[in-house]
Amino acid sequence: MLSSLICVLFALITLWSVNATVLMSDTFQNSPCMKFFYKNQELTGFEDSNYARICQSFRDRYYFASLYDKERRIPLYSASLFNYKDPLDKETDMSNEHWKYEAQLAYPSQNGNMQQIDSKVKDDPIIKQSQPVEIDYNKLYQKVKYTRGHLNPNSYMGSKSSKASTFTVTNAPPQPRGFNQEQWRNTENRMLGLLNDKCHVVSGVIPYQAEKWIPDNTERRVAVPEFVWMAYCCPDHQPPTGAVLGHSDGSGTVTIGEGADKLQFKPAEIKDIEVCQLEAILRSRLQPKNPISIFKDGCNQGFIH
Repeated sequence: MLSSLICVLFALITLWSVNATVLMSDTFQNSPCMKFFYKNQELTGFEDSNYARICQSFRDRYYFASLYDKERRIPLYSASLFNYKDPLDKETDMSNEHWKYEAQLAYPSQNGNMQQIDSKVKDDPIIKQSQPVEIDYNKLYQKVKYTRGHLNPNSYMGSKSSKASTFTVTNAPPQPRGFNQEQWRNTENRMLGLLNDKCHVVSGVIPYQAEKWIPDNTERRVAVPEFVWMAYCCPDHQPPTGAVLGHSDGSGTVTIGEGADKLQFKPAEIKDIEVCQLEAILRSRLQPKNPISIFKDGCNQGFIH
């Protein structure tokens, strides 16, 4: 009798964990969003007790995966399939570009779907502790006009509902508005022409070594990344993979990486690099315990052309 009860409880816990949006574990394994990672293997080397793994859910459908830094209140990466749409998506679905938040980060018992940010949400201290929902990007912060910059671009998704799912603060760290709307948008559009439905895309950020914050370094609400990156893996391409790295924030020339992988960037400069070089740069900055791997087996690394 006791063993049967234990089995039932275990089954219920497992079912809840799989259906939850914020995963109660340190891995995406056995979650509904494993398909968004190449060969069903999530990125390695991103291990920290402050990280939350999110299967981004909207209208009871899963659209992509994000690794969220609960201390900095920014996503570190989002992983998706290019042009993805759920089998239940319909042309009659309503568009929705309102900004949303992840309710389960604040209240774990909440429904797993992302929810719209409204005035009540902006005033909720528990939600604000988990996500920067109240930040007014019409203001200047540290003498810069910022915006929410999509990691997984809405233009890379294949339906109204999947596009709507990208408008969440757990997919959008701060970026300088000019960089986001000019240099990075141009790069996203350039890469758009390289991708097809078989491509896995991962986009992420690299925080400052000496943290920079909005609204300022005293009132630390949301961290500003120094770099933004994107990598793709397309098994039917030749070469099948490539990456870009952009110096998204800062007014001076900076150097990142070590040894042969060291690169110098002017403000707002974006470089095409190899995935293996991006992994080395991430490793030098993040100092993980385990090696960083974006795509299983490297997806036969190469350059963007």
